[in-house]
Amino acid sequence: KAARCSSFSVLFLLGIIFSTGKRWKEMRRFSLLTLRNFGMGKRSIEDCVQKEACCIVEELRKTNASPCDPTFILGCAPCNVICSIVFQNRFQYEDKNFLTLMERFNENFRIASTPWIQVCNSFPFLIDYFPGTHNKFLKNGAFIKSYILEKVKEHQESLDINNPRDFIDCFLIKMEQEKDNQQSEFTVENLVSTVFDLFVAGTHTTSTTLRYGLLLLLKHPEVTAKVQEEIDRVIGRHRSPCMQDRSHMPYMDAVLHEIQRYIDLIPNGLLHTVTSDIKFRNYLIPKGFKIKVMLGA
Repeated sequence: KAARCSSFSVLFLLGIIFSTGKRWKEMRRFSLLTLRNFGMGKRSIEDCVQKEACCIVEELRKTNASPCDPTFILGCAPCNVICSIVFQNRFQYEDKNFLTLMERFNENFRIASTPWIQVCNSFPFLIDYFPGTHNKFLKNGAFIKSYILEKVKEHQESLDINNPRDFIDCFLIKMEQEKDNQQSEFTVENLVSTVFDLFVAGTHTTSTTLRYGLLLLLKHPEVTAKVQEEIDRVIGRHRSPCMQDRSHMPYMDAVLHEIQRYIDLIPNGLLHTVTSDIKFRNYLIPKGFKIKVMLGA
């Protein structure tokens, strides 16, 4: 694995997405194990997803079939699934704190897609000398992390090491186990950044896929008709879908994969740092060089 690199090093040196080396390995290993223990790929997380899916349907019903922009609604559901795992609770879609959190995340995703941020990625020294949206980006990130830190403090006050409730509790217990290790990566700062990364990786990616999926289904009604027929035949109208249905729904499975192929979700990938000199074809890429894979090419 090439090491990760970040232009906004002040905000993103910790956690999983932009960390590297020993820190990246330990945070990734711990996060995957903990997420599995809390139901990732299991029935418990499936129940949570089904509940949020029902909430989406109810929110869409409120539009009375009139034209609407589903961006916000589709963003709430995956964010709430992550909240359930990380904070042990979901938010009502009209909750003030939840709305603020969603807006800060959404604004940062919009900023990250602008040409100016791509310039900053290529020439990171510019961010210290020029005004620009990157300042708002950093401010939003700091706000979100301060919110997560407050949640961590609440968990510290009510922690029961024999009965972990969620991801934060598990991390705090791991911190306690390694409190005598001066080199431990399990710190409050790393916890906040890791939770932040879980939201970044799981919210906008999922909501964007859902939104483009709806767009493509509207554009291709013949595909929509076949999907609906398979849903009616396998699931019916009186229960929620479940993962066990997947093996009986090859057309739906194919459509989902085609949506993911079509939308080109993260065309630029993430910045990486070369960990050792390497020759690729006739090019020498030196150690420490920053690279970005153009996945959309």
